[in-house]
Formats: sequence, structure tokens, C-alpha cells
Amino acid sequence: MEIKKYFKLFVSLLSTDSVVRHAAKYELIKWIVNGSGFRVYNKNLIWINDEEFINLKSKFTGSESKQIHERKFNLYNLAKSIQNIQGDTAECGVFKGESSYYILCANLDKNKTHHVFDSFGGLSKPDKVLDVVNDKTAYSWGENDLSISLEVVKENLKLFKNVNYYKGWIPSRFKEIENKEFSFVHIDVDLFQPTYDSLLFFYDRLNQGGIMLCDDYGFSTCPGAKKAFDEVVKDKFENIIHLTTGQGFIIKQ
Repeated sequence: MEIKKYFKLFVSLLSTDSVVRHAAKYELIKWIVNGSGFRVYNKNLIWINDEEFINLKSKFTGSESKQIHERKFNLYNLAKSIQNIQGDTAECGVFKGESSYYILCANLDKNKTHHVFDSFGGLSKPDKVLDVVNDKTAYSWGENDLSISLEVVKENLKLFKNVNYYKGWIPSRFKEIENKEFSFVHIDVDLFQPTYDSLLFFYDRLNQGGIMLCDDYGFSTCPGAKKAFDEVVKDKFENIIHLTTGQGFIIKQ
């Protein structure tokens, strides 16, 4: 049965019908990829060619890839959804600044200040229990991984004047914004403790309808991030929405 199926598939690759040929290419790639333990997207998804996002991405000076990154696409659209919610925006764990770039683009002319928190020296030391990676195929983070200088981030976000930078280990500088309210918070710090501290601090300062998005929630490389988010919201009204991209977020009720 399988032989007949794939013989038909290869014949379809020679079809003069573009629809048949496209479907055959997709099935062949899926067959190869699935056999290696990976997955491919569904075909004919329009977000992959979204002109608005492609245009924005082309203008970010720190990007090394021309392809749309699915998590960045989700982040941008979630950040757009809170344009009319009162409150500033924030990011914990900025790396090169690309996520902050999309948050800022999504809220242009909305009178929101964007607050960026990062050690600018890479990750802190992973917890020996809470951050242990049990997936044998996954990378285990180490102290100072993902280190990017503050100067690089400032250069990548130089088009925006409404950005405040807070260099230091989380949560040491949170007290400087303790009287602020927020509409969107992006947390991308990979490890349990800084994720927990960020979620705990911003939850009470997130306005109703605001979004708190954790980039690392569904990754086996970041078990501490999921534990932290689950712990913070276990006694809250909101449920975590787990996306197939690995992101997890709540909408403040």
C-alpha cells in the first residue's frame, strides 16, 4: 500500500497541474521530515508571505534572516491587539532587540513608553533542579549564554525615542517602574527564577485586557520558564494559552 502511495506521489511531481505538483512536493517533504521526527507547517498559509510584516522585518538592522519568524509574527500581532489598552509596554530579556522592535512598531503613536530589562551579559546561572533539561536532543543553557551588549541593542532600536533601558539582573531594577501600568509585557529570559520574578512583578501592574507573553513556555530547552508561569497563575483567574510555536500568554481579566 505504501509503495503504491509513494509511486503515485512521485508521478504527481511530474504533473503539469501546478496545484497537483505543489501538493505532491508538500507531501514528499512532509514524508521525509516526519520520518526524522520533525514536522512541517500546513501548506498555503498566508502569514508566511504577509507583506506588512515582511516590510517591517526588512527594516530591522539586527536581523540575519529574510524569512518570517513565526514567534515574532505572533508577538507583533499580539502587541497590535492591545493598542487601545492603557499602559506602557515592557520586555524582559531583549537579546538583539528584535522583539522590542516589533512591540514598538505595533504601538507607534500610542503614547506608550517601552521598558527594556536585560543583564546585557547573558543568562544568569541555571538552577540545578528547576532548569534541568531532560530532553536528550535539546541544548542546555549555560551561564552568560546569549550575551549581547547594550550598545548593540540601542543601535538596533535607534529609530525609537520612547525606550527606557535598565541594565542589571532581574529583578534588581524593577523598583524603578513600580508605579507604572502596562498593556503588554514580553518575557524571554529562559530560566525559572528571572521568569518567575518578571511574571510576579508585572502581573499586578498589567491592565485589564493587557497581555503577558512568555516566549519560552513550551520549549524543552526552557523547563523552568513553564514551571514559573504555571506557578504564578495557578491561583489566578486567567488560563495560559499555549501556542504551537512554544509561546504561552495570558490576557488579564
